[in-house]
Amino acid sequence: MKKKYPYHLFIFFIIFYSNIFSQTYLNLDWSDEKIEINNQFVLDPLIGVFSKHYIEYFKTKNSDEVYIYDTHHFKSKINSEINEINDEILIPNVNILEISDLKAKITNKDTVLFYNFSDLKLFEDKSGLDNNYKIFKLPGLQKEDIIEIMYTVKKRYNFNGNKNIQQSFPIILADFILIENDFKSNIKIYNSKYSIANDTIIDGKKAKFVRFKYIDKTVNEQYSTPIANKIKISYQCYENDKKISQNEYWGNLVNNVSQLFFPSSVNKKINDVFEEIKYNYRKTPFNELSKANAIDKYVKNNFTISDENDEKLNNLNYILENKKSNDFSIIQVYTNLLKIAEIEYEVAISCNRFYFKFDPEFFDPNQLREFIIYLPKIDKYISPNRIEYRVSEPPEDLIGNYAMYIDKSLDYYFSEIVLTNNDYSKINKNINVSFSKKLKNATIDESRSFTGYWGLLNRNYIYLSESEETEFLVDYFTLSGLENKKILKYKIINFDLDNNSTNEPLLISSKIQTTDLVKNEADSIILFPGKVIGLQSNLFEKEKRWNPIEINFPNEYDYNIKFDIPKGYTIANFENLNIYKKYVSVDGNITAKFKSNAKFNNNTLIINVNEFYKSLRYEKNRYDEYRDVINAAAKFYESSVLLEKI
Repeated sequence: MKKKYPYHLFIFFIIFYSNIFSQTYLNLDWSDEKIEINNQFVLDPLIGVFSKHYIEYFKTKNSDEVYIYDTHHFKSKINSEINEINDEILIPNVNILEISDLKAKITNKDTVLFYNFSDLKLFEDKSGLDNNYKIFKLPGLQKEDIIEIMYTVKKRYNFNGNKNIQQSFPIILADFILIENDFKSNIKIYNSKYSIANDTIIDGKKAKFVRFKYIDKTVNEQYSTPIANKIKISYQCYENDKKISQNEYWGNLVNNVSQLFFPSSVNKKINDVFEEIKYNYRKTPFNELSKANAIDKYVKNNFTISDENDEKLNNLNYILENKKSNDFSIIQVYTNLLKIAEIEYEVAISCNRFYFKFDPEFFDPNQLREFIIYLPKIDKYISPNRIEYRVSEPPEDLIGNYAMYIDKSLDYYFSEIVLTNNDYSKINKNINVSFSKKLKNATIDESRSFTGYWGLLNRNYIYLSESEETEFLVDYFTLSGLENKKILKYKIINFDLDNNSTNEPLLISSKIQTTDLVKNEADSIILFPGKVIGLQSNLFEKEKRWNPIEINFPNEYDYNIKFDIPKGYTIANFENLNIYKKYVSVDGNITAKFKSNAKFNNNTLIINVNEFYKSLRYEKNRYDEYRDVINAAAKFYESSVLLEKI
């Protein structure tokens, strides 16, 4: 026995040594773990039995090169009939060097099928319709099949990354494993209150481990940001001999962009550009606001934004000569012009709040996606890569998110991007309705005005169309929700994008004819006055609310409506047209309201409607109150009154 002990120890050492110096994905095998499916998930079409993410930072033995091996090992059960989505393996194709391995195991009542990487290559979708993913289709999947997949992609070193843990289907068990090896790491968990990262050892290697249980599927609700609300993990991994604080990461970013955002000297060609701006775009008085608007208007009218992957598009001389840039480097044109114009500015870096909630406490380059210029003296913003914006409020998908603000001294601070004027966005309508003698047809004469984000969004639709009178736009800008609609007149003015700089209302007038407002029955005539405000969203279904309430932007609607009722008819009862619902915030202010007020005099039905949403966010635990306001508008749209012969 003594002679065999060293031999066994030698074999153990070889196995242990091999595990330490090989990538972890090579040691993974099919799971025999039994996981019970919770009753709350049995009705879902697809159930994630488990989902395990392995991120390994691996330094090669014979060089200092570092690679990342990103492995996803997951098992799912199909509960209902298979559809197109279920049979696809989607492997992200962004910043990867190669797919190192891919295999699948399909288990049903009768058989177990195994597919290796070579087998699955035969089922690769090479249509190229989505370059962000490599797609492999699994053949012959059926109801009740259990699918187990393992794939690994090799990536170049990057000190950071993130993973979405939550998906569009429920997951019973999910693990995230960051294998550090000889590196150090930081992890931040989002949207999961009770999960923590623990230190552990995987295959003899230092790692961090996070476990999640019974993850609900994401729910795509109205008035919410479901993608940003997903459970996710962000991580940083860096050399063991370095200790980098979050403040150092932010400071390094400032140093890296300092010359782009705050050039120490102005490019020589900028002088000629600024002289051209003063000559062609100057307005009286030539103050900070008019100068900033002139610069913004000039750049957006003369430069194009390209999505080409061309290094020259980062070079300011090339950009100025060719009037062409990418959506990031165009900021150099602005910062040089603002410097020569002696306009004080700051640069704010943030991200679309519908996809990411900016976190000042954890440096993640994935949230550094949007660059806007803040003018502190006039409290307005320039949006360099958004053609429809002028010097005004910040973009609507950034308001309410935090941002990193950098000033001319290269100091930085974090602050919420705030909409300074909650009355910025309004829709006003004046609607006059008349009827034919026999009440078969109604003629609707309407004028609309859009300001704020409504004006910006609608002008952009026009800008992207062939003309302001395309068939789509004429239908879009006239009354919606009618099955029968004949356009008699249509006119649109103030649709040029430059009107966004002064928030000049976008004006649309139209006259249409329809048979949808009146229903003639055997012994009565029913009028549907609510239809003149157009289709309304609703929250009629009383379901559990999953996401916090967050709207696109604060906005208001004012409608003045007049119905000329033919002589010989009256309206017996119109009390159902008087609706009032409100949401009162904790400070006592009304922050959401729908109110309609109806009067009937001298054969004229007059209705005034006022609806507004003054806040960006509303309390989730008061969802029913918010729901009542939304549904009040929808109920008004569905309202009807009885016309009686006198």
